[in-house]
Amino acid sequence: MEKIRRIAILGSGRLGRGIAENAATKGYDVTLFAQGAGSQNAPYRIERSLDKKLEKWAITEGEKRVILSHINYSTDLKKLVDADLVIEATIDHLYTKQELLRTADRLCGPNVIFLLTSATLCVSEIALSLSRPNLLVGARFIPPVVDTTVVELSFSSDTSKDAINTTKEFINNLGKKPILVQESPGLVNPRTLVTLINEAAYLLDEGVSSAEAIEMIIIGSWSMQQGPFEMADRMGIDIILNWMEQLQQVYGDRYMPAPIIRRYVQQGRLGVKTGIGFFRYNEDGQRIDNLDNKQEEN
Repeated sequence: MEKIRRIAILGSGRLGRGIAENAATKGYDVTLFAQGAGSQNAPYRIERSLDKKLEKWAITEGEKRVILSHINYSTDLKKLVDADLVIEATIDHLYTKQELLRTADRLCGPNVIFLLTSATLCVSEIALSLSRPNLLVGARFIPPVVDTTVVELSFSSDTSKDAINTTKEFINNLGKKPILVQESPGLVNPRTLVTLINEAAYLLDEGVSSAEAIEMIIIGSWSMQQGPFEMADRMGIDIILNWMEQLQQVYGDRYMPAPIIRRYVQQGRLGVKTGIGFFRYNEDGQRIDNLDNKQEEN
């Protein structure tokens, strides 16, 4: 396998932006391809993330400029021809991922590895649509990507050892530990995450306690930085619902979404990206007040 220098990321939402920032920080040249709603603010979001590090003295102004210089933005998929590695970071929708990776398959060089970041879809499902199933590897990056230290690595029976080893090396170069798991819908992090969020949502819906109280109990019990409601808000409640529905189809009703999660999605309360979910947020994604179930907006 050739040395990886230039990375293409398909999808500029929270996951794609996080991978782009992480990779650029480590000196990789990144092209971030805008896919889906909200992608237009990717440059602002990445710069704002770096500004927060600057405020904490984690980087210098010069380092910030260097990192930003490594990131380019595009909507022209023909530029995939220049990539050494392609990372898809789009919504967990089988057709969307298949179509994007089929396009990349046609345009990229013969040795380019594709990384599938799906939380709920298996490598073997997507590999069926590619002419190079041996070069498709599952790499589940966990948001916030710049802060988390592990990546779930999965592969199909067709995936080559060279592709797996090259992916491991790349992930190590990002400062993360690749951990091998058997390919299965939901892997480890997404399945455990939605279980925690869903049970907390049931507690809220049943009136056991307020969102703030549930959040504080869970954070304090396990020394977590964020509780389930803020994690859901930052991931996007619509994304969490999508994962639950897909996992329910595979594993049954233990993943049945709490009614409040469906209500919030129907009401457009999707979390940080809409300014309101379980809590309220300002334009920079900072919490500005607390809500509980009694304050649902119709």
